[in-house]
Amino acid sequence: MPRLIVEGRHEFTQLRVLDSLMREVAAGTHMLTAHLPRGIYRVEARVPGAVDERLVTLPSSGWIHLKDLAPILDSPVPLHDVRTHRAIHEAAAVHESRKVHLDWGTNSSGQLFIFVRTDGSPRSLPPVLTVETLDREPIASVAEDGVGDLGMGFYALSVALPPGTYLLTHQVSDLGLRGQAVFVEEGWQTQLFVPWGAEGGASDFPGGEAELERSLFTMVPRAAGFSPKAAWQYTHVEAALDGLAEGRIILSRKDERALRNGKFDNPILALIGAYGLAFGFVNYYKCEIGDEDRAEWSSVIANRILQLIPHSPDAHLVRHLLCGPGSLPEFDQMGGVGTPAAPALTAFGEPPIFADGIEALIGRAVTDERIIPAGSWNARMASVRTSGSVYSRWDLDIDPRQQIRDVLAAAHAVGILDSAALSAHSGLPLSLVQEAGVT
Repeated sequence: MPRLIVEGRHEFTQLRVLDSLMREVAAGTHMLTAHLPRGIYRVEARVPGAVDERLVTLPSSGWIHLKDLAPILDSPVPLHDVRTHRAIHEAAAVHESRKVHLDWGTNSSGQLFIFVRTDGSPRSLPPVLTVETLDREPIASVAEDGVGDLGMGFYALSVALPPGTYLLTHQVSDLGLRGQAVFVEEGWQTQLFVPWGAEGGASDFPGGEAELERSLFTMVPRAAGFSPKAAWQYTHVEAALDGLAEGRIILSRKDERALRNGKFDNPILALIGAYGLAFGFVNYYKCEIGDEDRAEWSSVIANRILQLIPHSPDAHLVRHLLCGPGSLPEFDQMGGVGTPAAPALTAFGEPPIFADGIEALIGRAVTDERIIPAGSWNARMASVRTSGSVYSRWDLDIDPRQQIRDVLAAAHAVGILDSAALSAHSGLPLSLVQEAGVT
């Protein structure tokens, strides 16, 4: 039987082979080898933002090696191999990520770095994007506290912050004010690279929108800043985020092994992979993490993430999803990982940064009143969360209290009066429904 060998440019490139009926007959990452019958096949190579497709005719014998598939990565990160790379953006990101434009609060041992950039085209006004506390206290504005160049199409903001979860707010045309969760940890620099959309005719957005929902989020040691030499830190996260949006696990073999053994140092890449494993996402890469030792690798992964980012709601949620609530199993002392830096949470008041995380929390809170306390931020904002992004986002133009009252009234109007039934019907946490007086 003839053999088809396909090789991608990046080690995280998604490869698929489709037959004449568009059925997938082979898939892999970076390189795949498939023994297939004679015929015509479509070969796809995908990276975030790009796809390269070829038609291949396999003869009755022999082999074909296809290795010129090279889709060009698209990313808001100003890396050399990115389609919209601009040298001025790269230099500015390197320079500004090593500064602190604003020091806020006490114990500001973490740092948030935001870099907003266009495809190189100029803008007439700076981007409208602010950093706030979860209680909507303003902290910093990219336009007022950051630095940038309208002619070169970029803005940067670096803020020293205490560890915790914050809110990024921005206007979305035709939709209004949106809030997106962002997390900062002691000793780490949280980095967001944000696409800056084209200027439009709408009077509300003459300078173009900061497309926060399409941003790349990652974390590096605080002293490291942005380094183009560590491109894999960004390209691998970009690919993993792309997979998360589609319900897939996209990690290189090296990343998979590091995740399984707790030897990783990129907490965001590990979080994305851990979520994928917890939710049972499709894995085209034939992950080496097997179910036969699930208890052990789950504990190793979860505890290592907690060691790296102990204040992160996502880290605690991953621990909950992979290992369950309660005491730590014996495996926690294995594999050189050791005890996590913080006891695992069993109740969640602040939001995780990933949308899959907040949906998992709400899903459990519908039947368990303990996991999201009634008076917490997660409970209050559950009714105004939005969709369409891998990140947790909320509609800030809607009064959540009125929205909750409207949801309860609508349920009562159709005869749903029991708290458990109402919670299941509305998708609101059971604790919130019970606090509203529904029995």
